[in-house]
Amino acid sequence: MTVKIIGLCMVIGAASAGGALAAEKVRHGYEQLRYLQRIICQLKSEIQYTRACLGEAFYKIGTSAGSPYKEWLLAMSRQMEERRGGTFAGIWEEQTLEYLKDSGLSGRTVERLADFGSQLGAADVKLQTRALELYQEEIGLAMEEMRREMQSKIRLCHCLGIMSGIFVSILLL
Repeated sequence: MTVKIIGLCMVIGAASAGGALAAEKVRHGYEQLRYLQRIICQLKSEIQYTRACLGEAFYKIGTSAGSPYKEWLLAMSRQMEERRGGTFAGIWEEQTLEYLKDSGLSGRTVERLADFGSQLGAADVKLQTRALELYQEEIGLAMEEMRREMQSKIRLCHCLGIMSGIFVSILLL
């Protein structure tokens, strides 16, 4: 009987941990979106105030950024430095999809970011900074929407984890 109770407690605990893990994934997605917003802000500042070209800006921001953004920015800087042909938009899209697909950002956000590269590169400084400002606003709106939904999603993940553990425990009895 004691072994059964210990086993049931372990099942409930494991399911609860699964719910907590799912809740942490929701929090992580929000944090990644906030970090991306900070990188876009840094990119805008580099272009607007230091008048750095995109390759230099990517390198400068990439050296201090966290993973996977560091790898993404440095890879774009390298690709632009090598000048093997291709457009800036193509390099941006390729590197974004390669390095940020498993970053914790939603698939929709990564796709939108990959498409955003077509608005950079060919424009003058004023148009590039305006495009970055608009993208920052878009990220801000996505963050606000995510923030509104986040608490209920986190609570739901925790509840589903506990309830599924209880359900499995009842089935095992």
